Amino acid sequence: MKNYILMLGVAGVALGSYCAYASNSATMTVTATIAHDVSLSVTQNLDIGTITINPSLNNGVDEDFGFDMDSSGQIHNQKPAVISVSGTTIGTFTANIANPSACDTPSSSCGGLGFDGLNNGALLGILSGDDSNYNECDLQIIRSAGNTFKVYPSLCGAYDLSHVKAGTHTKTITISYTAS
Repeated sequence: MKNYILMLGVAGVALGSYCAYASNSATMTVTATIAHDVSLSVTQNLDIGTITINPSLNNGVDEDFGFDMDSSGQIHNQKPAVISVSGTTIGTFTANIANPSACDTPSSSCGGLGFDGLNNGALLGILSGDDSNYNECDLQIIRSAGNTFKVYPSLCGAYDLSHVKAGTHTKTITISYTAS
């Protein structure tokens, strides 16, 4: 009987120690960093072309025009002071983004793609040759196929023809990707 009581006592101490050990716990933080391999690359620079204006035809309204994304330079909404636009080349780039179909319709920010963090007025002052917001072009992105995208000016506005300067004006935009 003593042996049973002794064994029961040893078993009780062992079980108690196990239960005391099992009730202890600790937490650990696990961190993982996920990076997207976006691999942005420009295949064709955007060239708005030659814009011919006649400032004397300005009738006091905004003189704006836009580009048709499918015809590589066909303009629409042309106002009287904008005589012609020629030599336009739509910009193209590739981007390995998570959701390229988000760009199937024109957007200023599609699937996390954007320009310099600006959704509108991405080419501020391109018609003035400076950084003013008088004469700007708003850009749009649309997916061409797969992970190839077009960049085109959806609307260029000459809001103050007195600031429009003759000559060749060049701007640089940065296409960026922000994962959502």
